[in-house]
Amino acid sequence: MTQEPGYTKLQISLHWAIAGLVLFNYMFGQVMERAYDAVLQQAQPPGVGHYLHILVGAAVLLLTLVRIGARFISGAPDKGTTPGDKVAAGLQSALYLLTLLVPALGMATWGGGQTWAAAPHVIAANAIMVLALLHALSALFHQYVLKDRLLLRMMRPR
Repeated sequence: MTQEPGYTKLQISLHWAIAGLVLFNYMFGQVMERAYDAVLQQAQPPGVGHYLHILVGAAVLLLTLVRIGARFISGAPDKGTTPGDKVAAGLQSALYLLTLLVPALGMATWGGGQTWAAAPHVIAANAIMVLALLHALSALFHQYVLKDRLLLRMMRPR
């Protein structure tokens, strides 16, 4: 469903909340790595920071599901048909996938005892940061070089 250009207030709020939570968890990922290493050595994890990492990861997963639902209900601006538009759409889809995959892998590792999921969790977390950086740089390029006001769609509700 496509409506007028731009996003709703809910979609914008979810976008920025998820971005902030992903960045927070990435910046404090070492806390979780130390806790996981302690558990593997059958020791008590130090501190309580790992609990915050788990809560934030669960929030990312939940908010991403809400955001996907909001997208189906409220629609989104047309993606365009140029090769650059198609790359942008693929990048956005990859970000959606990763904001589901990273917490799921984390849950499999920590809560499910699936040690195989630890390395993919870290790799996917690194990938989400690289793609988020490309996404942000692209938005800034559109706003300040192309001057097409694209960035405003994610700042002002329709």
